Order: sequence, then C-alpha cells, then structure tokens
Amino acid sequence: MPERIDQPGAAAMSEQLLTIVDGDVLVLILDMTGTAECDHAGGDMVARVYHRAVACGTGLRLVATGEKVLRVLTLTGIDRLVPVYASVGAALAATSPGESTAPLGRTLSAGPPPADVGVEVALLDLNGVIVSVNDAWQAFAVGNGGDPARTGPGVSYLDACAAADDPAAAQVASAILAALAGDLPGSLTVEVACHSPYAERWFDVLVSARRDDDGRSVGATVTLSLTRSQTRALLPAGQASATVMARDRDLIEAMTDRLSDVGRILVESADQARGPLADHLRWAIDELDAIVQAARSGNTPPRRAGEADG
Repeated sequence: MPERIDQPGAAAMSEQLLTIVDGDVLVLILDMTGTAECDHAGGDMVARVYHRAVACGTGLRLVATGEKVLRVLTLTGIDRLVPVYASVGAALAATSPGESTAPLGRTLSAGPPPADVGVEVALLDLNGVIVSVNDAWQAFAVGNGGDPARTGPGVSYLDACAAADDPAAAQVASAILAALAGDLPGSLTVEVACHSPYAERWFDVLVSARRDDDGRSVGATVTLSLTRSQTRALLPAGQASATVMARDRDLIEAMTDRLSDVGRILVESADQARGPLADHLRWAIDELDAIVQAARSGNTPPRRAGEADG
C-alpha cells in the first residue's frame, strides 16, 4: 500500500482491491506497513473491501504498524472486525488454507446453525430497505426462531431499528441515514446487544455507504459480527445484577462508539491544523484513543503527569 492514503487516492485503490476480491481469491493480505499517513478515506476504503470480501468468501488480513494507520483502524472499528498483524509473515502464519466466509447465494446446509453463524451481511437500497443478505444472515434468523422472510429482502432495516426502541439501534439507524445521504465520512461501528433465552450476545454492527462506479450513493451495507457471548445457564444462580451489568456494558459501548466518531473529526482537523493547535489536537486524539481502548478492555487509563493542569 502507498505511503499516504487520502481521499484522492483511496477511491482508485478501493476499485483495484475490489477487482482483486471479485477474482475469487481465498485470502487477501493488505500490507500497510509502508503507509505513514491515513485519514478517514483510508478507513472507508478498508471497510468497502471488507464488505466485499465477506460477500465473496475472501478472508481479509491487515498488516499495519504505523501509529496513524492503527488509530484510524481503531476509531472506525475496523480492527474489531478484521485481524491486524505486525508483519506479513504473522498474517500468513495465521491464515488457514481452507478458511473462507460463506458467500452470497450458497445453499444453506440442513440442521441447526452453530452459535456463531459467521459474519452477517445485508445490502440496503436508498430507502433503507434490504435488497440482499448472505447465508449467515438467514441462518441467524432461522437459528433464533425467526422467519427469514421477515428479516430479509423487502424489509425496511430502518423500521426494524425504530421498532427496537433501543439507543444502540437508534445509533445504527442514524448511521444508515447518514450513509444513504452521503454524509457518512467513513464506516461506523456500533456494538449492539442481541440476547436470546439461552445466551447473552453482543455484535459489532458496521455501517458503510454503497457507491456506484461514479461515486454516487446507491445504498448502505450493514455487517454484523459476533464479538462475545455468554451462555445464560453458566451464570451464577441468583445473579440478579446480570441484566444491570449487561445494560452497563451496552451503555459503555454506545459511549465509546460516539467518542470514536469525535476522534475521527479530531483526526481530520489535526491533519489541517498547524502550530500549537495541531499539537493540542494530537494530544486530545491520543487521550481519546486511550480512553476508548481502556473502556473496551475494562481497564482504567493512567493519568499522565501534568494533564490536570491543562
């Protein structure tokens, strides 16, 4: 990958990578170790490639060591969906020869789906209506006692978000509306809870715009990936606070996702700022990045000497 990835070059690189993915490759490794500068357009490019890779059954791997590249991957949530390695050798060593993701159109196998059906993908039109889903999306509906006809093509995803009456669902709907209007600067990741009677589960929902060859918006892509789960039967008996704890985790995730949005704006501002203002913005970005990472890991970020003095 080039030394700098910004808006002018990201679109062309995206089309080249999408062409490679469409060529029925098993695994695509993007070596970004030589990339020193990367803005939100680079994150959007990786998100588009990720969506296409999932749909085509291609495994995507990222190799990155640069601070700015890693920050963009964190702020956009890409690093929670795509494995990131420090070297090409590590990426190759971690790639299983038969590894792939179920492509669109493959016939569903008989029998109950596993707990994790894989990455679920839905393509939306300009009205937020589902026009296509992959097998994992359908398998999840069947495995949870749902009707695929009521969760697949022809169903308004925006209406589904509104019916959920949940802050995280509202954030997903807001991101979809922004993507449809062409106002979403990059991809946006939101963690949402989707519990069953048997397990507590949390999913990363990645929203990004779908564009045609001329860059015009044609809809949005929604991707769901299981991040963690816990079987309810294994919870300690009489743990009355389990629901409260789950709500607290959901609230923390919703707040960190919103902080990530703020971080993307700060990164764009820092790239254009000069002098002391640029230094202050970079300090704020580092602090925000540390807070987001600490919140997601459950740790408290250490306070640096003198930071309370402003």
